[in-house]
Amino acid sequence: MDVQKPRVGIVGAGKVGSVLARGLFDRGYSLTGIVGRTLTSASQLAGELGIDAKIRAVELMHDTDILFITTPDRHIGEVAAQIASENGFKRGQMVLHTSGCLPAEVLMPAKEQGAWIGCMHPLQSFANKEQTSERLEGIYFALSGQMEVIQQAEKIVNDLGGTSFHIVDADKPLYHGAACIVSNYTVSLMHWASRLYGKFGLSSEEALAALLPLLEGTLQNIKEMGTVQGLTGPISRGDGITVKAHLETFENEADKSLYSELGMYTLGIALQKGTVSQEQAAGIEEILGIDNRGK
Repeated sequence: MDVQKPRVGIVGAGKVGSVLARGLFDRGYSLTGIVGRTLTSASQLAGELGIDAKIRAVELMHDTDILFITTPDRHIGEVAAQIASENGFKRGQMVLHTSGCLPAEVLMPAKEQGAWIGCMHPLQSFANKEQTSERLEGIYFALSGQMEVIQQAEKIVNDLGGTSFHIVDADKPLYHGAACIVSNYTVSLMHWASRLYGKFGLSSEEALAALLPLLEGTLQNIKEMGTVQGLTGPISRGDGITVKAHLETFENEADKSLYSELGMYTLGIALQKGTVSQEQAAGIEEILGIDNRGK
């Protein structure tokens, strides 16, 4: 006999809340309602799933076993405090937020009223509210908080087709910072490279089309060989003359500085890979250090 799944309410009808709602709905969870910043934003998602849209989070609490707060980080504590101010939490309810950086303790108002608190952060990027639940399949989720919540979150992650791991709240800023390096700063690097390609005549669309296969090939190298053996390029080969030519063509100090900082880090990987000698590394380090100061 199938075990009845817990009833779930969601506060936040944005990108994370939308894909999570679709994922839970598709896996047979009963959704008690969606709360959005406006009734219009909540109604769009609620109408798609055939559930109720509400404007006040406390309205979800009577029929909800698990509440997900998927708002921006700066509003999570506010939502919990608002519900608590109306005595909305019940003993034994579970309240989770989806922030990758904030601790579970931001939900302390819920805990003080007898609810279990925790966090379930999807290690994935969501660019818009229309993405389907397939976006959750095969990804990792970081879980933290009280053990009762973590155990339930493990079941939810398994239902969503993901993999979970535990993390202590003290390590969450480091965990999330590293995730931002991979996701957000990759976008920044592509934007930077596309801008540089514009200097010799390519449009932003043409530059992106030219660079995407390179990025995809790099990701494939990392997947197959890891971040050390997957490294290619002039620093990996010890070609200081090429690195110097790159720096000399940059027109502003910001480009030189960013390139040099990344180059110094890359040099460390090349040394670990064993494809550059200490002498070559010293030469490249000198080039990066001198040109980083605009000399």
